[in-house]
Amino acid sequence: MTYKESFEKRKDRITSNKSRLTAFAFIYKYLPTVVFAAYPILLIYLFVRHDERLIRCIAVPLFMFITLSEARYLINKERPYEKYDITPIFPKDTKGKSFPSRHTASAAVIAVTFFYISLPLGVTFLIISALIAASRVIGGVHFPRDVIAGIVYALLCGVLLFIK
Repeated sequence: MTYKESFEKRKDRITSNKSRLTAFAFIYKYLPTVVFAAYPILLIYLFVRHDERLIRCIAVPLFMFITLSEARYLINKERPYEKYDITPIFPKDTKGKSFPSRHTASAAVIAVTFFYISLPLGVTFLIISALIAASRVIGGVHFPRDVIAGIVYALLCGVLLFIK
């Protein structure tokens, strides 16, 4: 089975059932919003408490985001919908810049930031990051290599830069 045939089968399975489409939409569209809203709340919490970890919790994700964005721009890999002429589950028209996945990497580095502050929150956000990664592949906007590279880079940055 070709990539296009496999994708179309997945897409039909999701879009043909309202409950599945709603659940997928929640994961694909709203879980990233949850992660990206929780991060400034964490920073405000640390600021209010005068927590010395605040600077590192800003610097590590910022470093990862800037360096990953530059890598994406330089590598400029095409996306599945460009390569295989498919329409993603939620249409998108970005050209290139698929590798590594910035949504996935950003969610993963935020998860590591939460690990630095709270183990239970870190685990929760890492699970959410994995769901976001899977949704990007299932949705047809990234290849598995894109999300794996994003997670690995974010985890490496987080682990190496959060070590005291």
